[in-house]
Order: sequence, then C-alpha cells, then structure tokens
Amino acid sequence: MRRRRKGSDRRWRRWMIAVPAAAAVALVIGGVWWAHGSLRQLSVLEVREIRVRGNVHVETAEILSRLRLRPPVNILQLDLEELAGRITTHPWVLSASIQRQPPLSLIITVEERRPVALLSVGKTYLLSADAVILEEVRARPGQALPLLRAAWRAEARAGEHLDDRRLLGGLELLELLQEAPLLKQTPVEELTAEADGNYVLRLTGNRTILRIGPEPLAQLHRLSLALGHREARLESFAYADLRFPGRVILKPPEKGG
Repeated sequence: MRRRRKGSDRRWRRWMIAVPAAAAVALVIGGVWWAHGSLRQLSVLEVREIRVRGNVHVETAEILSRLRLRPPVNILQLDLEELAGRITTHPWVLSASIQRQPPLSLIITVEERRPVALLSVGKTYLLSADAVILEEVRARPGQALPLLRAAWRAEARAGEHLDDRRLLGGLELLELLQEAPLLKQTPVEELTAEADGNYVLRLTGNRTILRIGPEPLAQLHRLSLALGHREARLESFAYADLRFPGRVILKPPEKGG
C-alpha cells in the first residue's frame, strides 16, 4: 500500500513541475510573437532613406517607382527579394539586390545590361548581349556599335526579348566575329540578317562585303586558309562569299573603284 502511495506521489510531483514549465515556455513564445508583431507596427521603424547604387542609364526615380512603395513603410515588413524582382522588370536592369542598413535605410544595388549592338527594324534600338531590346535611339551613340539589320519587315519594342531566330543568330554571329582574328583590325560595321538564314556583313571603314551562311565557324576557318594561301588581308577584297561548302569566293575591287 505504501509503495503505491509513493509511486502516486512521485507522479504527482512530476506533473506539478511539468505544468508550470510548459506554461512558462508558452508565455515566452507568446511574448516573443507579440513583441515581434508589435515591432512590425511601430512607426519608429519606418524607412527613412533609400539609396541606389550602380545605375548609369536608369534614373534613380525610375528604380524607386518600380518598388511601388507607399509611405509609411515599416522596414521589417518588406520582402526584399520580391522588391528586387520588381526592379529587374526594367529592361536595363540585369540584376538587383536590396539590403537593410541601420538605422532605417535601404541600399539598392543594380547591375545594368551593356549594349553590344544597334537593332534596326524600322526603328533603331540598343540591344544587349542577352537579346533584350533596351531602348529606342534616334542617333547613333558615341560608342561604336555594330548595326544588326533585318532584310524583311520586322517589328520590335523596347523592353522585349528578341525572339526571331534569324536575328538571334545574327547577334551570336556578331559576338563570334568580335573574337575572330581576321576581324581584329577591321570589325563589322553592319550585319544584315536575310530571310533565308544567311548573313551579309559590311566591314568598318571600307567597302568589303562578306556573305556567311548558317555555319560560321567552319566558313571563317576556310576564309582564313584562303587568305593565308594568297598572303592577303580581307580588307584588300571587295567581296567574300563563304556560303558554299568547300569553297571561298574572293573578288578584288574593280579597277578605278
């Protein structure tokens, strides 16, 4: 009988200890939750300053407008990743990140796209390496950019991605030609994408016309071999056609031309 009483007493004591402990834990958790919720509502935690870094082509006001924030804004309530995503909807912005900076500031860092070509499709646009149409231009910019032109009637708008495979192929070809040893001294001034998938190139500063088909690497290699055999430079020819398998057609300038 005594053993039963002792066992019952021990269980009762454990119960009396466990209940207050659980209650204390619940109070602590509830207090933290309440304090966090209260902090998120405090007006003293309103954002006081937003600074933007890294923007050259995009005005700071344009970036701030993409955030779509209406003051007052509590700095703890902001989803910084979502806000950064809103900024990257601008065609010039390649990436963006936002950080909180004590006491109540936000620091926005953007990386802008770099224009690598001009796109001519009725209107003229700046075009980035990842085929984003950045903005319309009415005069050629100060930096020398090759012109990518469509031989057919094409349309485009700023902010869109270039989706025509022939123009995309032309953009890739321009990037390839920038690294081609043959064109280090005389880069491409204009590249016309034809409807059949071929390309016509005009070199900078002279009248040389170069025609290339859908497999540019093999064709440029043949051209290099042909020029080496003749011990000549590409600029000394008025026309070079690389579209035919196993052949390179080179034409000198006309006499008196």
